[in-house]
Amino acid sequence: MDVRNVRWVGICTDEYEAMTGFLREVLGLRVHFEEPTTVELETSEGDTIQVFAPGDRYYEFFGEHARGPVPLFEVDDVHSARRELEAAGIEIIGATEHDSEWEWIHVRAPDGNLYELASRMSG
Repeated sequence: MDVRNVRWVGICTDEYEAMTGFLREVLGLRVHFEEPTTVELETSEGDTIQVFAPGDRYYEFFGEHARGPVPLFEVDDVHSARRELEAAGIEIIGATEHDSEWEWIHVRAPDGNLYELASRMSG
């Protein structure tokens, strides 16, 4: 598996307005997209931070499985990475998910925290 970078970090918070204000106004991150219970902001280098409010499905999922922010490691092939992780005895949480650009999996690392591995959709 080739880990390219840490491309994204997901943050669940009960202080949604304050946190998004901090990222926008204090750190100067640009809004990439915004929905009622989540906003994704990006750095000048294109890395993204996504904040989830109560009521968002990932707020609930991360609240159940994560101990803090959830980093996403970009890999060449998430399906190959999944097989390697399973062979290494690493717990995979849930199914492979996707949107129009990415496919990702959630894994529980030895520290007990939740991490994501993702690759860009081909085609």
